Amino acid sequence: MKSESQYKELTIKEFTKAAEIYDSGHAGIYELCKDDYPPILEELEKEPFDTLLDVGCGTGPMIELLCAKYPQKHYTGVDITPKMIETANAKNLPNTVFRVADSENLPFEADRFDAVICANSFHHYPNPQKFFDGVRKVLKPGGRLILRDYTSFDWLVWLMNRVEMPLANMAGHGDVRAYTRSEVRRFCDQAGLKVETLEARKKFRLHLAARKPLGM
Repeated sequence: MKSESQYKELTIKEFTKAAEIYDSGHAGIYELCKDDYPPILEELEKEPFDTLLDVGCGTGPMIELLCAKYPQKHYTGVDITPKMIETANAKNLPNTVFRVADSENLPFEADRFDAVICANSFHHYPNPQKFFDGVRKVLKPGGRLILRDYTSFDWLVWLMNRVEMPLANMAGHGDVRAYTRSEVRRFCDQAGLKVETLEARKKFRLHLAARKPLGM
């Protein structure tokens, strides 16, 4: 097993290269990320929001879609890979700030965002509980986290983590591990986030909507 810093170095190296093709129509395995955008939009449309944080935003494609639909909202995107943020900033999106930051150490004050989204980035985090704790902090009371990532049956997740993830590391990817629904629920519980939707959907996708309770 690699160290925390080794996983993060792998991720930065992987996505420095990926930034060159991420927004193209030939992004290879990264094309799968686009499957997460419609379900996230669907969740966001359920209730109003003004301030949104995209954690692991990459080149900002999700915020780009949101800007087109809700240009009056205020968006922030963070990613650990400087090249991804450089590419995102070049888009000059309105009411949007992109910055380099570690998803496990979110550099924002408490109670700042109405919504936090995370699409296909969570499996790169060596310390998943730190991510959930940070999300709880930066969300406003009543705000929501919407997360999409890999999951499946427990036995298949076990197999993914012992075969697929190590092979991905050997190929230069910064994948750490996938999680079962029960593990994700436990992360939410420990962070003080109330799970509202936690499902395993088609194409091995985890769909989570969790809320920071009022009064926290």
